[in-house]
Amino acid sequence: MNLLKKIYSWRLHHVLFWAAFFVVWIALRIDDYPNLTPTVLAGLLKVLSLAGAVYFTNYVLIPKYLYTKRYVAFFFSFAALVAVTGFIVIKVLNLILSPYASTITHWPNATLNAQLYDVYIPLFFMVGAAAGIKFYIDQLRTLHRLQSALRAGAENELQFLRSQINPHSLFNSLNTIYFLIDKENRTARDTLMQFSELLRYQLYECNTEQVDIGKEIQYLRSYVAIQKLRHGEQYDIVFRHAPDVKDFSIAPLLLVPFVENAFKHVSHHAANSIHIDMERSDGAFRFRVRNTCEPKPAAGNGGIGLANVKRRLELLYNGRHSLEIQPGPTDYSITLTLQV
Repeated sequence: MNLLKKIYSWRLHHVLFWAAFFVVWIALRIDDYPNLTPTVLAGLLKVLSLAGAVYFTNYVLIPKYLYTKRYVAFFFSFAALVAVTGFIVIKVLNLILSPYASTITHWPNATLNAQLYDVYIPLFFMVGAAAGIKFYIDQLRTLHRLQSALRAGAENELQFLRSQINPHSLFNSLNTIYFLIDKENRTARDTLMQFSELLRYQLYECNTEQVDIGKEIQYLRSYVAIQKLRHGEQYDIVFRHAPDVKDFSIAPLLLVPFVENAFKHVSHHAANSIHIDMERSDGAFRFRVRNTCEPKPAAGNGGIGLANVKRRLELLYNGRHSLEIQPGPTDYSITLTLQV
């Protein structure tokens, strides 16, 4: 079993197939040539030309034309490939056999009919059959990926439904804690309410592909407010967004990992700051976060949170975003630009 896996992973089954094809061709056609040497050379020519046509069709023509539904272009490209390959095979075979011309009584491919039946028609059907097999296998793989995606979607939905079983009791518990806090302790009460709003947003507002930028800003504002209470007055925390940052949607919870990263790695010395700035111009939304950091920051660009958001950006805003990360000796900044 392990041997079969290694053969498949190293693509050795391709080599074995063409080697077997070569041996079978030699066994069937050895009587048509003067001796073993031209037979082997002709066999290599046939195998290499057929393999080249097959792989060019499967990995160039099919993805470029067939999978993009350009069927006419695929047909003419395929026909041209067969014609050119067949022509080259005939010419090279003549060169191989020319030293043995005096001993050959029946010259291969001497007539047009012979060329059609010995070169062009077999080439057309063999390459076509290989293309059909490739297309069928790709369809099976696509179906398998689709089924896997559906199963994963169903599992995620089930997991989400399970997560929704107890949010009501959770919020009831938070309300109970809220009323247990002394009324004079406004800071603790306000912090608990802000935490409750953060949790409510994550549970109920982020189940769609897009959310209004205003909701995302409010979420960030609440998060920053809680962080201000944690870090105290020694932190210079600025949260600013231009008035024109409105009336568009973005993926939920896309911005908060950058803010979390800033608070996580901010300098713990006297001069420390976090500046968050948002603006919109020329159809682009720009989000900047700059924070002071230790003189010798830890290696890496922020860990799992930033790695995840980078992957989300690739999936959701492919070709419509740019992310600039500028680590410095005493400060760290990111600039995210989204085409909205």
